[in-house]
Amino acid sequence: MATPSQIKSGLDQIAVLITEQRAVVEKAQSNAANASAALAAIATDYADVITTIDAFAVNSTDYFERMAKAEKAKMQAEFIALKADADAIMAV
Repeated sequence: MATPSQIKSGLDQIAVLITEQRAVVEKAQSNAANASAALAAIATDYADVITTIDAFAVNSTDYFERMAKAEKAKMQAEFIALKADADAIMAV
């Protein structure tokens, strides 16, 4: 069984640990907010690229156009998942 001095020392150590980990969580939230903002800016920053790819015909016979559409679709799925993760971390 812990003595009163051990209890006091333990509680002080717990308080320090909680304080340190709160700072870690707050930094993670800040990083997530920055990531979310950077991801949200993609639509504006790369609007010309996205619009051009979207204009390619679905049944295009051009290999580059088909690959660009396919790559954009994969990146879009990854983007949606990552943006949702960043937003969820911010909400904690």
